[in-house]
Amino acid sequence: MSDVIIVGAGTGGLSVARELSKNPDVNITIIEKGPKTTPGESYKFYDPWDKNELELIKTTCVGGSSLVIAGNYVPALVDELKEFDIDITPQLKQLEEEIQIQTMPKSHEGKINKLLADAARELGLEMQPMPKGINPEKCIICGKCAWGCPNGAKWSSLEDLKVAQSNGAKLITDEGVINLIVEDNKIKGVVTDKANTYYADVVVLAAGGIVTPKLLRIAGIKAGETLAVDPFVTIGGYYKGAQQDNEIQMNKFIKLPHIVIASHTSQFLLPKIQETHPDATSDDIISFMVKVPDNTKGHVYANEVVKGIDFEDASLIARGCGIAASILVKAGADIESISSTHVRGAHLISSARIGDIVDSNLETEIENLYVGDGCVLPEAPGLPPIYTILALSRRLGQYLAQKL
Repeated sequence: MSDVIIVGAGTGGLSVARELSKNPDVNITIIEKGPKTTPGESYKFYDPWDKNELELIKTTCVGGSSLVIAGNYVPALVDELKEFDIDITPQLKQLEEEIQIQTMPKSHEGKINKLLADAARELGLEMQPMPKGINPEKCIICGKCAWGCPNGAKWSSLEDLKVAQSNGAKLITDEGVINLIVEDNKIKGVVTDKANTYYADVVVLAAGGIVTPKLLRIAGIKAGETLAVDPFVTIGGYYKGAQQDNEIQMNKFIKLPHIVIASHTSQFLLPKIQETHPDATSDDIISFMVKVPDNTKGHVYANEVVKGIDFEDASLIARGCGIAASILVKAGADIESISSTHVRGAHLISSARIGDIVDSNLETEIENLYVGDGCVLPEAPGLPPIYTILALSRRLGQYLAQKL
């Protein structure tokens, strides 16, 4: 029997666990810093890092970001990964069937999504439906996709956990890994913040874009010299009685070179719009997300995360906002009310990249120490990365299941 520890019960870690658990000769222990919760309560475990010029958003609980994303599944970086001899096409197909990825039917389009799409078309831009991991038969169109789906309509990594646990995987919650045990350049186990030591033949780090590189640095691997976040803003304007916040988030999108514009709402817009329309409520806003692929110039250190917006990033965001504002005004938003949120980053990725920190099997220079989360992405996709992260981590789980 081989003992495997997976650090982090998020999107990547649980995907590895699901596939690896199919090997009956492997004992799997998943260690998660956060608690186990329900999808409907997961919004309570947002864990933003705001000691920076842009807010970095993450979620610390079992299921991780999969619980609070909008449920978008777009293939990203598929060709770029082939340059590293990594083909995730089989895993993407597997996931498409498991998650039942589909665009939402007309019945779930939403009044404002249609309004924005019509306005965009008048300006010569086509909004396309977003592929979703949402079951339309369970979806009540409440707009709470990013707050944890209260009706179980949106797929989450808790489905992977069910498979892993049914195959014997053990889950430890509310306990964070703080150190790695390495002897003769081989991984031997981990130490946690509960003063517990867990020994293993293989360790997979999947603790996210900030914690994973910190653990690697502690072990002597110079991770965290890069960091991307796919920065975004939400730009919106006053439109009485819109109720866009009750529609499926990011149900339609426009893909431009280096820019994605998608229907999206944010609580941060309301105070800004109330400056021109004091009577406005959250139901009186129509808005878009503008997201761009940033460079990887960020850094993750032991006690500090450094990530900014450079001239190129700012230029792309400004261009996207100009286009989005034009559509909003065409749709009927008051031009004087057009406002933007602060810049945020919700995809904390590329801090232990393939080719830099891990090889094509996602193994580090320390034998039997692997990375199974978005840290390994070679660059920012500027698109929802979860589909690619799930494919890479399923591929890793399958590789380890055959190897051990």
